[in-house]
Amino acid sequence: MPSAVHVRPATADDASAVATIYNHGIAERQATFETHARSAKEVAAWLEEGRPFLVATASDGTILGFARLSPYSVRKAYAGIGEHGIYVDPQARGRGVGKLLLQELAAAAEQAGYYKLTSRVFTTNHASLALHRSAGFTEVGIQRRHGRLDGEWKDTMLVERLLGDAAR
Repeated sequence: MPSAVHVRPATADDASAVATIYNHGIAERQATFETHARSAKEVAAWLEEGRPFLVATASDGTILGFARLSPYSVRKAYAGIGEHGIYVDPQARGRGVGKLLLQELAAAAEQAGYYKLTSRVFTTNHASLALHRSAGFTEVGIQRRHGRLDGEWKDTMLVERLLGDAAR
């Protein structure tokens, strides 16, 4: 991973670049069930949720990728679980940016009181599955026909990583 990559909390100034990266992920149809592009304003609203939200930047400040937490459930029993999303600009893939983001997101989540990160990864997204394994995530199991994307059923792999006391 290049030493020129830095991870920091996202700011409102990053919203446009984050939206561009996320929209590319939507268009690829390999990382999310979302089908409509997001605006910078919608991304800025994610920041207002107050959960860990990080960006990876190149030495010149260019946003290379992002990772963020969203609520897993509204039920109080699950308050310490964060569902995460991670997206890396296509030009920055394969350089360790995703792994760095996941490691830093886990640290930020633990600091914020979370005890588990979880996500659903399309079983066809081999790069993301490999990334999650390399970052210490466990593949819990396949959720068959978890949703439809463009009219086709998609299976997802449930991944999780325990944090803090839960990991010990």
